[in-house]
Amino acid sequence: MIAGLTLHVVCGDDKLSHREARCLVDCARKAILELHPGFEQRFENVISPHFQRALRQRWPLEEAMTSIPGEMIN
Repeated sequence: MIAGLTLHVVCGDDKLSHREARCLVDCARKAILELHPGFEQRFENVISPHFQRALRQRWPLEEAMTSIPGEMIN
């Protein structure tokens, strides 16, 4: 549900910036991994490609998953 909602916002919110979208994806990853410890590899193999594809489609000229450690948008 977290991944689906995040993808919906990333793909559908026209006012969302690339930086904000990356931060949403990062927050979704943290939330999912808090709920499901030990899910890291599965997340990277199954869910992360969906996020990367959505970011590439929406912002083709930006790097898809470049996040700055500790960067957070409120």
